[in-house]
Parts: sequence; structure tokens; C-alpha cells
Amino acid sequence: MKNKDTNPALCLVTSLALLAAMIPTVSFAQAATRKVDGITIKPGYPLQSEAATLMQDLRQSRAVELFLWSLPVNQSYAGRDAMFKASGGGLMDVVYIGGFSDHTKKLSTLNNETIYAMVHLDLHDGPVVYEQPAMDKKGYLFGSIIDVWQVPLSDVGIPQVTPDQGKGGKYLILPPGYQGEVAAGYLPIHSTSYQVRMGLRSVMLGGATIADAIDRVKRVKVYPLSDPSRKQNYIDVMGKPVDGEVDKGVGAFRRIHDYLGREPIQEKDKYLVGMLQSLGIEKGKPFPSDKATLDLLQRAADLGWMTAKQNMTEAWPASPLDGWLALGLAESWNPNYTTDSLIQVDGRAAYFALAIWPPKNMGNSTFYGITFSDTDNKPLRPGMHYKLHLPADVPVQSFWSVILYDAEAAAMIANPQKKYAISSLNKALKYNADGSIDVYFGPEAPQGMESNWIPTTKNDFFAGIRFYGPDWERLGKTWIVTRPERVPSP
Repeated sequence: MKNKDTNPALCLVTSLALLAAMIPTVSFAQAATRKVDGITIKPGYPLQSEAATLMQDLRQSRAVELFLWSLPVNQSYAGRDAMFKASGGGLMDVVYIGGFSDHTKKLSTLNNETIYAMVHLDLHDGPVVYEQPAMDKKGYLFGSIIDVWQVPLSDVGIPQVTPDQGKGGKYLILPPGYQGEVAAGYLPIHSTSYQVRMGLRSVMLGGATIADAIDRVKRVKVYPLSDPSRKQNYIDVMGKPVDGEVDKGVGAFRRIHDYLGREPIQEKDKYLVGMLQSLGIEKGKPFPSDKATLDLLQRAADLGWMTAKQNMTEAWPASPLDGWLALGLAESWNPNYTTDSLIQVDGRAAYFALAIWPPKNMGNSTFYGITFSDTDNKPLRPGMHYKLHLPADVPVQSFWSVILYDAEAAAMIANPQKKYAISSLNKALKYNADGSIDVYFGPEAPQGMESNWIPTTKNDFFAGIRFYGPDWERLGKTWIVTRPERVPSP
């Protein structure tokens, strides 16, 4: 029976209260906390005692990313400074290696069967003219004009690919934002930076000699547009050490600070320049000198370089070869590592951890494969012995080469024998009865196979294979080469 004294409003309040009691609630004050990497995760502000650690961790992670981001500039400055030191020369001088490179030339992944030349420019005083020699029956000078970020502005020296079409010509390299007229007869190149590098290779054809290749280098002329009579210097560094390794310490950040002071900031780099500012590295201000920041930058360089080396073993496209990776493929090559939707951060860092002077066009005239592992997918290790089997009739129109590189410097492995590569240009190679060839590498040579052997040392290494004038109808299709196979000690 209904109690006539019952208050309907009171009943409603009571019912709501009971309902609320049945619903589980969690207040901010009652929320559980947890730890992530030593930091307390909780509602509201961080613990006051952990705030400094949070910000220090942020700066550290930013510094590691900035080390990786700046590798192209790091490589660019490293090559410039090394050539200036070895040659005693300067801007617009043609510095060349007057012979085949060896382990004393620490410039990333050079070939030991090519004559190299380098030129460094600064466009702050105006346009510079580069005179490219013409191709002839003895060879040609192939290379690229590259900005400070190592983004190629133009290739030179190749028919059907470069502005000079292999016929030679006068390139006019223009500073950022140049609006002046370009006179007839010049091939204009608009640079995105004031600092410009040129990496050139003097390729020999038809029985040409090293002297012929050097003579071609000495036909290059570089001079300000305003001073065509400038005397050209040619400096040979063949007998001198060239230490062009990237800076793996605080100097890497000093180089990016120098870049900030000299160059216009490109749109894609502004976010990262903001990150630099959070580390105290700013345009127009002195480089940080306090111990805490310098220690942080050194730790970031240490971690960044180890990260770069691990990344360089992974971030590559697959190649047509069985298990090998490609340094670049013509159909997918993007020398700016920037697409319409993203920057290829890992691929970019991988390339500039081990390479320098990329071409604008990764053409079909050459193919480069690399591997860090053997046929069992295990890392190549110093102290172990390997055999690389090349089937008969290697699909090349010119020549093939197998070369080993030190993993730390990406340069040829220093060894007492001064042997760095095996190539088809070597007339002493021993071929199998079916025309195939076995290349060996390890601490000792198999008995009787010294001609086919590349020595290794205690240093980590990786292997590269080059095909000059590849036959793409057979390469990786009917002609297959696998990675090196680990074999017993001889």
C-alpha cells in the first residue's frame, strides 16, 4: 500500500543516488600512475622532480635526429675540408687523385679503378663558369654538380642524359635567387645553395691509360663569370692521405651551424632548424660552449652514428640480384629523397652514411649492388672466409668489379697487400673450366687462388659489386649471382 506521506522529490533523489553508487567512477585523484623510462605518467602536470629529465630527454632525442638529418652536409663538408687539407688548394681549384685510389683516400665508397677529381665553389661573389671537356674515343669525364646538401643539380658529360650531351660546353652555375640574364652559349644551372661541390670521374675507354684520364681532368676550367682569365690550378693528391670521414662528434653540429650562417634555409628544413634552436644552435649566434650542451651533443653524435650504421645495413631497395641490395635503381631513384608526400628519412640517412656525390640520374649505364650479409642471411664478419661465385659470361659491356669496404669509414680496407677489389680488368684472374669465376675474401687466401682473393682485417666490412654497361636483358634474370657464401678456413 502506498504511503501517503512519501515525498516524491525525496524518492527521486534517493533513486539517483543509488544509481550513481552502482556506476564505477574514477577521479583524476584516484587514477593509477605508472612509470615509462623512469618518468611518472599521471594526470595533470609532470612531477616537478622529473620535469628537467623530460626536457633533457627531448633535447637528446632531437639531437640524435638532427645528427642523422645533417649527414649530407656532414659528408659535404668532410669531403671539402679533406681535399683542401691534402692539396693546400682552395675554391675553384681542380683537385684530383692521379692514380687509382687506395685505403688512404677516405672518401665514401670510391672505386679503385677510376680517376677522380673534385672542385668546390662558393657563389657569394656571383656566378661561376665550369667548362666541361668533350667525350672522345679515349673516354669521358662524368660527374655531377651538387648543392651543399648533396642534392645533384645536374649531371655532366653523358650523351642523352646531361645538358652538354657529352660534347662539352660551358655550364654557368648561378647563386640562389639569381635573376640576371644568362648570355647565349652557356648552360645555366640554378643552385639552391651558395656552396657547390663537383665530383668528377674520368672514365677510360678503348685502351686509354691513366695518363689519358688525367689529361682529360686537366682540360677542365673553372672561373668566375666576371674573370675568365683566372689561372686554373690542378693539384694531384695521389701520394697524400685524404681523411674525408664524416665528423662523428660535436663537429657534426658545428658544421650545421656553419651552414646556417652561410646559406638560405630551404622550406623542408625549417622544422629541423627550429629543433636546432632548442639546442642553442642558431643562425647569427655563437655555437654553444657550455659543458652540459657539448656533452649532450657528443652523446647524440655517438648514438646517431651507431644508428646510422645500423640503418645503412637495412634501408635500401632490393636489387635484381639474389639477396643483394641496390645503391640506387633508375626507375625509383630520387636524388632529393623527397616525394610529394614525405621525406625518405631512412633512405637518405643510409645513403649518406656510406656514399658521396650522388648523380641526378641513376642511369642504366652502371649498376651497383651492396650486401652486408652472406647466403645464410648472417652478417659478414671479419675473421671469416667467403666465396662469391660469378657464373660465366657476366652480363656487362664494359667490366665488372667486386670491392670490399671498411664499415666505419666506407673506404677501402687497409691491408698489407694493398688489394681492395677483383675485377674483369685483372688479366691474372683464374676462371673455372665453365668460364665462371670464384672471388674469395677473408684473412688468408685459398692456396693457389691469391689472384682471386681480397684480404680482410679485424674490421667490420661490407661488399659491393659493380656492373659497367650492364646487360639488363640478362642481369638478375637469366644470369643470377647470389651473396657471398661462408666457407671453411683454407
